Amino acid sequence: MKRGLQAILLCSLLFPFFSMPSIACKDVIVVGDATAGDFNILMKVRDPSRPGPQVLCIVESGYRYRYHLPGIKGIEREYIVKHRFIGVVTKGDAPPNIVKAGIALSDAGIAYGDADSPSFWINPLRTSWDDFDWIRYACQSASSEEEAIDLLKEVVNMHAPGVSENLFVVGPRKAYVMEGDAVRYSVKEIKDVLVMSNYPKDLWKYRLLKRLFISKSFDFEKVCSAGKGSVIRLGGILGVKVLGVGKNGVYVKLWPMGKKIFIKIGEGKVVGPFWIDALGTDGRLVNLRICYKYKVWEEEILNRLKERYGKIDVKDLMNLSRLHADDIKGIRGMCERFNKATAICKIPYKHFEYLSCMWFAPDQCSSIYIPVHVCCKEIFDPYENGDAARLAREILDLFGHGGFSSYANKVESIFIEEVERAEEIARSLIKKGKDPSEFLTNIDLELQKQAYLTELLVLSLKKEGKVIPVIWGKDYTSSVSRFFALSDDLNRKNLELLGEITKSIARLRFEEMKVTGNLSDCKVKLFENGIEEIDKGDFEQGFLKIHAFLSGEYTGKIGRNQSKADLVIFILVFLFFLLVISIVILTLIRNKICLFSK
Repeated sequence: MKRGLQAILLCSLLFPFFSMPSIACKDVIVVGDATAGDFNILMKVRDPSRPGPQVLCIVESGYRYRYHLPGIKGIEREYIVKHRFIGVVTKGDAPPNIVKAGIALSDAGIAYGDADSPSFWINPLRTSWDDFDWIRYACQSASSEEEAIDLLKEVVNMHAPGVSENLFVVGPRKAYVMEGDAVRYSVKEIKDVLVMSNYPKDLWKYRLLKRLFISKSFDFEKVCSAGKGSVIRLGGILGVKVLGVGKNGVYVKLWPMGKKIFIKIGEGKVVGPFWIDALGTDGRLVNLRICYKYKVWEEEILNRLKERYGKIDVKDLMNLSRLHADDIKGIRGMCERFNKATAICKIPYKHFEYLSCMWFAPDQCSSIYIPVHVCCKEIFDPYENGDAARLAREILDLFGHGGFSSYANKVESIFIEEVERAEEIARSLIKKGKDPSEFLTNIDLELQKQAYLTELLVLSLKKEGKVIPVIWGKDYTSSVSRFFALSDDLNRKNLELLGEITKSIARLRFEEMKVTGNLSDCKVKLFENGIEEIDKGDFEQGFLKIHAFLSGEYTGKIGRNQSKADLVIFILVFLFFLLVISIVILTLIRNKICLFSK
């Protein structure tokens, strides 16, 4: 009876560990020598505590709102936004409502992210501040990374937090991670790479349940030999019990309760909150390594990043954001379930007030990343009203996790190149004393439209049960060639979507040529005629003329006839070389004859 009561009590204490959700926010910082250039990066994969479609919002400098202080009375005061910022919010958490951004990028060139780190060290009042209030308080006012950290500390000094947090701050000069709750904080500067999720590290010693049940510290691990019946612990109540040892592996379970798990020698597995590596065995004893499972999760992701150290760019983090649990030893995927979103903030060392860029995906597993520069004046409506998030959910339901990634990757590669081109033009405008905001807004809007329209097209083809062709090429010109080649294969509805994508591509390049002064009368005519043909429904002619506008050549033949044209060119080049060789040989023979005649 006594033993049964003890078991019931232990189960009630353990319940929080087994009932915790498997999804969580994940943050990655890449700065300094780790990046591929003169920029820093913050990525946050958001699994929101406020569920719903994930959208973008712009909060302008000078925006005023009222919000309560975190005291017993909850007195309201007015706040004024000093620094314009872009936020990733759940639909409904944007102005005129209180902004609840889980990811934010300000025109001071500072990006903010967070990951909840549950504890009892919180303000229990209804007037307490959540993580979004914490971020907003710093983001709207901070002009430097140090000032941002000071403002985040102020929130702790006010004992405002209603949730314990890991907070991430990345600017053009420095990057920090801050662990905090309602009574304390720890701040660490990051010099190269950091990966973190919903757990404490420096503040582990104050998280009594983690110390009591799991481990002495986040980094603590053991390597030991154990036989059948042994229970291995990291200083907490929970442990791993060895059920049996064989030549090929070991049977273990979470102690005191857990299912039987077999681990092959040379492999590792998750056992409750632990990670177990089976290092070797003599058939009677087994050598095991045991540690907190998220320590191994961090190591796995850091190893991937270190392989690209010094070359890490936005594309690497896009790829990282799409990893599933099976890609990371079954511990925790970067991409889990639905209603998630990811933002990758790239902050250059110079001109960050214009060129800082947030790459946003309403669901990184089923949508295309789109760019939004911090100076942009507007965002394509579907990314603000939730339509893009709902479309991503439809794609996820039809394609499943990972099924859309290959389509997204191809488009994103083109988008990244186009953004780099646009930013070079923007730098030249800045050097001339001009504001590049309108130019970057127009470029970003077209890329956002192209992403959304591509997703609509792929979804339409999938619903029709058709094999989805490779739509995009390696650049805009080759992509329009493919559009032309598909003209006979698609129905009217899908051709109209392809036509809208082509028009958007043309508008983007037209905007670029207009700003750089490379817009000739001939190109203007091709642009206008191409748009007109598409609007009339003559898609083949429209694609031909837009292709000519992009390439500068009008042959009247692309796409299906391209291979024939390539063959003709090859034959002509081959004949030319034969002619040259023949002339050389004849010249040598003639010279030889002349020599002998002398």
